[in-house]
Amino acid sequence: MSRLALLAAPLLLGLALPSLAQPACNADGSQLEMNQCAFDDLGRADAELNATYGQILRSMKDQPVAVERLKAAQRLWVQLRDADLAAQFPLAEGQSAQVEYGSIYLLEYATAQAELTRQRTAYLRTHFLADESR
Repeated sequence: MSRLALLAAPLLLGLALPSLAQPACNADGSQLEMNQCAFDDLGRADAELNATYGQILRSMKDQPVAVERLKAAQRLWVQLRDADLAAQFPLAEGQSAQVEYGSIYLLEYATAQAELTRQRTAYLRTHFLADESR
């Protein structure tokens, strides 16, 4: 490879990278931009669930049996969440979600997952942190 090609390659790669960037959230924009809003919302819901779960685990640090049971319950909840989503958006072996549900599939799936995540966070707060707020 020529010396000029070696020098130019990083510049050309730099020009291509912006096209790989994630779109910005725009609720009134293109499908990709609306999807990004749903992904952002799911990220916030997931972060809140993780923070709540961590807070509960820290509050139970002197209760190893309770910690293990909560961890087991959380693992089962993840399985239930995934099964609920699979029931809401059923696909047979080999079926394409994009073909079955269209371009809105990712937005709808992320929205449903975010809602289930918020419900789990509320449940954990109600049943495991309610005493701490008094």
